[in-house]
Amino acid sequence: MEDSLSLFEDAVHYLDISGNLKIIKETAWKFKKLAMELLVYRFDITVNVIDLMELSVSLGHLLLYHPIKANALFQQVICTAVSELNLLSPHISENQISVRTKLTSLPRSRATEVKTYSQLSSMGPGYICCTGVIIGKSETSKYTQSTRYICPNQSCEGNAGNHFIRIHVPGAREFETIRKDFKCKFCGQILEEVVSCRHLSDKMIADIIPEYYLKSHHQSRFKQQTITLVVRDELTVTLRIGQKYTFIGIVRRDSYSDKMITAIEVNSALEDFILENASIPRSMDNYFKYKREYSFSKVLAYFFGGQISAPGTFMKLKLSCLLSLAAISNKQIQPIHILAVGRDTEILHKLFQYAMQFTQRSVGYSSGNHLVSKVVPDRYNSSNYFIEGGSLLIASEGVCYMGNITKFKKQTLERLQSALSSGKVLIDVDSKFTKGQAVSIEQTLSTTVWANAEKLYTKKPKEDLLFTGDCSVPRNLFESFSIVQITDGEEFSHNEEVDFHVSYQSLKMSMDDEGSSFNIPVSFDDFEQYFKHIQRIDVRISPEAEKLLNRYYLATRKARNLSDGSVISSSTLSTLIALAQSHARLCLRNVVEEEDALEVIQLYEESLTIMFGPSILSVLSMPHIPGNLLEEYLDNQKNKSALQRFKARLQQFYGLHPGHEE
Repeated sequence: MEDSLSLFEDAVHYLDISGNLKIIKETAWKFKKLAMELLVYRFDITVNVIDLMELSVSLGHLLLYHPIKANALFQQVICTAVSELNLLSPHISENQISVRTKLTSLPRSRATEVKTYSQLSSMGPGYICCTGVIIGKSETSKYTQSTRYICPNQSCEGNAGNHFIRIHVPGAREFETIRKDFKCKFCGQILEEVVSCRHLSDKMIADIIPEYYLKSHHQSRFKQQTITLVVRDELTVTLRIGQKYTFIGIVRRDSYSDKMITAIEVNSALEDFILENASIPRSMDNYFKYKREYSFSKVLAYFFGGQISAPGTFMKLKLSCLLSLAAISNKQIQPIHILAVGRDTEILHKLFQYAMQFTQRSVGYSSGNHLVSKVVPDRYNSSNYFIEGGSLLIASEGVCYMGNITKFKKQTLERLQSALSSGKVLIDVDSKFTKGQAVSIEQTLSTTVWANAEKLYTKKPKEDLLFTGDCSVPRNLFESFSIVQITDGEEFSHNEEVDFHVSYQSLKMSMDDEGSSFNIPVSFDDFEQYFKHIQRIDVRISPEAEKLLNRYYLATRKARNLSDGSVISSSTLSTLIALAQSHARLCLRNVVEEEDALEVIQLYEESLTIMFGPSILSVLSMPHIPGNLLEEYLDNQKNKSALQRFKARLQQFYGLHPGHEE
């Protein structure tokens, strides 16, 4: 008795100091203003487990390991509070008070943290947590949140009033709320449900997997690792396929299609986006001190992927990958999508595979998988259909690598183009699942897409190179990528030199399994640490840089205008800003300076020159830097002079193609 009283007092004290008591009063006041009696009065309280444990170990232990009992205690406290403070009608009974206890966090330990499905079977009745990515979810269906029963015997006391109210509790199944064998406690007759009093709410089934299964894996390899969630009420609206969350809940066991499934009934879902602490690697710090102003990003590109292709080769593609990777870890920077076109798609594939290792999540798409989603009958029999996420959705906040897109069907390319152009993906649900009209569910594309395409050589005019038989990718798909890199140089001798370096390096690597022959000053581990460091850099754009980007966008849109409309889309400006922000991050700056704007304008203009021909800016396509030009390319002072000359040409370009600044 003393223990119960102590727990009651601790619960009152916690609700008071945590601000929950104030919220309870405000909620009760809203109920009172309705000027009508409700069957069930619902109160939500939030609990910080660490704060609760500091106040009362006993109460914290009760909440963690016996959540149903803890919820009943809070229900008793709230019922007493509303009665003593005269917040609601005195006729309201305790069984009319419904309390939802939402946890804001849960201390991680072996007893509470779940990482694999097999662990669920050994978990007790207490709260557990699980961090994972949603890879599929069912249609939102309904469940009975509460209902009222009465005794059919009109002379019985149970025929009137609210003696028999059933309220869903976490872990309970539908038949525990809606049944035909409840008996009257007064006379023993079978109770009847007052169907008009039944209150329904939303319910959804979702599948998740731990994120580490999504590091350079294909969907087919991780489906057996899924953990099933039961999600209720307002959480059904917020959860998105591809998003990573930390889920707190309790274990439940259900039978679906004669198969017993252990699942987690979710109490709360916290969006998980943890940034790791990391310092600048010493090797990079040394280069940063001497190259910080104008050449640091080029030095990074020089060393990046040096184990795959010799330093100096594929420089522009490597720089594009660095910029794209720098954008991935910041939700404020839009994704930078890359398309690489060249004869040797194998080396392009290897470079992209190398770069993908620096992302927390990467999914390789193949024709055997689904690009956006697949809608199937709900195997849990809880709704009409279940949406299985495709590569574009599952790779959210990471990279979806398409491989050689010239191998895919027209329909796949059209869906990819639509997603890249609009920044949204559409999940189409057929009418056979909805029992009515077909519906489309829209979700924002937060995935970075990388792809390559094989370039074929014919005698066709240069202006047709990209868009006719020389590369079987539709023009509008090319234009949907943020940046396109042609990895073959104009001079045949230069291409031969690159092929020689790549072949020579591949041969050396095959003869040296440990890679000891490649003493590259900046290692893979250095780059990994570097990307963790720049994740924490938030950048803002300076007025000078913003003006440069805006004027270039307006001028180039006017200069490249065709009879059927401009080839420069309205999204170009946001792409330029994203590139500049990423370049500033690469250079360890938190402000986008003029230098960043000039560098990315030059890179973007090179991409436009590849696709549409040169402008008066005279930016040459240089996918590789020949050995005799490397020293000049990486020289700080010469880079500074080159940027100043390019800035002067930009001013001339603005004068020839003036536009109204937006």
